[in-house]
Amino acid sequence: MEGILIFDHNNDLIYQNFNDGMRAKMSRHAMDLGLMEDGKNDPRKDIDNNVLIQIFSPLVASQRIMMCQFDNAYTSVQMENNLNLVFDEFLGYLFLQISTKEVDQVRRELGVCICLLKHICGPSIYIIKNSIEKTKTLTSLISTYRKMYQANQGILVEAIEQLLVNADMKNTVVTSLQAATEKLKQDPHSQRSHSIMFVGNKFLSLYSSRQAQELSPADMLFLNIFCQTMDRGEHSKRIESHVVFLQGCANQTTSGCIPHIVHVSKLFDDVFLVLLIEHGNIVLSGNLYDVFFSLHKLQSIHMQMDVENIRSAFDNLEMYVKHTADSLRKIKHNSPEADEVVRVFSLKWDNIRKRYFEYFKASDSALLVKIESNMPMFVDAVKDMFKMLCAECSTLEHGLQRVSDIADMVEEKLTEVFNFLQVKSQKNFCMGSYLEDFPGLVHFIHIDRNNGRIVAPGLDLEDPTNVLKERIWSMVELSRTYLHKGHMSMIWKDVTFSYGYFLWFEDANGTALKPKEFPDFSTISTKPQLIAGILSGDYYQRLIETCFPRTAPSKIRCYELYCVHLGLVTSTNVLEHCRRLAVTITDLTGKPFDIICCCTAPHSPVAYCEQNSNTSKQEEALLEEINKQFSIVELFP
Repeated sequence: MEGILIFDHNNDLIYQNFNDGMRAKMSRHAMDLGLMEDGKNDPRKDIDNNVLIQIFSPLVASQRIMMCQFDNAYTSVQMENNLNLVFDEFLGYLFLQISTKEVDQVRRELGVCICLLKHICGPSIYIIKNSIEKTKTLTSLISTYRKMYQANQGILVEAIEQLLVNADMKNTVVTSLQAATEKLKQDPHSQRSHSIMFVGNKFLSLYSSRQAQELSPADMLFLNIFCQTMDRGEHSKRIESHVVFLQGCANQTTSGCIPHIVHVSKLFDDVFLVLLIEHGNIVLSGNLYDVFFSLHKLQSIHMQMDVENIRSAFDNLEMYVKHTADSLRKIKHNSPEADEVVRVFSLKWDNIRKRYFEYFKASDSALLVKIESNMPMFVDAVKDMFKMLCAECSTLEHGLQRVSDIADMVEEKLTEVFNFLQVKSQKNFCMGSYLEDFPGLVHFIHIDRNNGRIVAPGLDLEDPTNVLKERIWSMVELSRTYLHKGHMSMIWKDVTFSYGYFLWFEDANGTALKPKEFPDFSTISTKPQLIAGILSGDYYQRLIETCFPRTAPSKIRCYELYCVHLGLVTSTNVLEHCRRLAVTITDLTGKPFDIICCCTAPHSPVAYCEQNSNTSKQEEALLEEINKQFSIVELFP
């Protein structure tokens, strides 16, 4: 049973998403409270918003007080019948998920929900309240994510699987995508664009125009989930077109909120062509994105009655409003409606700015009441301008014939390799070719956190007797627990398998880097809470910044490696296999990097654990050497 609720600043419910079990439970609870008549509710339809508001209003109000007045909001509440309630917040909107799953998993899902909503609405979360299309899209995206999390290794570790093909195949695909991009550029409104090809849930290739903003790993993962969602729709079309907001890479000045028109074309079964076109003025959208955040910060300070920090928060808002005004002056508006929203925005800002300066001059708390009464009108002006100039696209259907022609062209170029791509979509490669070189190796997952790609053998998910899949998912969840505590290398065993997890860093030349400190995020209070992955915020970017505080994050590369061996394989062989796997994966991907996850390259603490004490002399010597260089944690004493 699970459900997601979103409340706005006024504690009105703007979104609900219950599965059948939770909807039935909430309906019974509403009947017990006398909020619904027995038998009057259709179990297939959403529960009336007013009913849910009455049920959850005490909890929501309490959360608001803890968050606004004490800056000490609840993170989760455990209830009867194994129900867990998890909270999160974004720009003043309160997100709540209730589920029978473990708290960490619920927290991850809720963070992904916020990520998906940001990608389809940008900072204007309120749009979800009145847009049936956006509501359906969000619900479908969440459903797709949950299904993929249970079966897809990439979604499990929040990275996208790299489809491995030979050089001739790659050249054929890249040539096709280049031709698609060049044809898009024939439209003067499509100069900044990307052409991407996904095969099932795997990434095949990308071609970008010279002026286009670089996409982040989280953007690529979202687009893959988006393709799978469009394909699973009840009335899926050959070409689906939407406006989405991508974050771009952190090293770009306009990252955070970049509007794009996305056209998803299904060429063959499991083969998708994604055409991305930057929409509108990306500098304006980025500046307005900053206005939303600085405005929310200022409102939060008002609610906390923190008068000492009002001036600095206002100065930040004023700076971003000025940047917005500068970018507006460089844009030609083609409609009186656009001119009007700009005029209202300027008028409301001048009014609110004047009142702030009156307060700063007189320090009269009564003036704060006037400011707070005028603030909602300025907030509405910001929302209206973002909606008109960044979120809406009157020409969304424009150029669909060109998109269809491009899809036909690419499909024709790939006809000869269609069958091959179909097979690869089901299984990238298998472990069979590795058994001779890596005796005892059962599975591995290599993750390049710089581009968000993984290389991993396929899994047989159809075999109900296959216990490997369950063990892999448990392995990843356990490693996250210890990574959060600062352990970047681990080896452990159970009755059947031996497991290894290693995280390491390199510079741009592939030289191993040792962190100056090993962060224990479990003891650090962070807002929002850190979750290992990239959808709820880039955990690995934060890890790099903490481990190398004096080095630009763009100069550091981060990698992860998971290994599963038969339980009889010694720790010595596990470590040795990790070294040689790096070389093998380099051959597969063509990306040079050094593996430094073994004890000969001391870069992080090692957590070692096993359930039996039958350790060979060679292992004992190795562990003794590890003990000299690392702090050893016994996970299963």
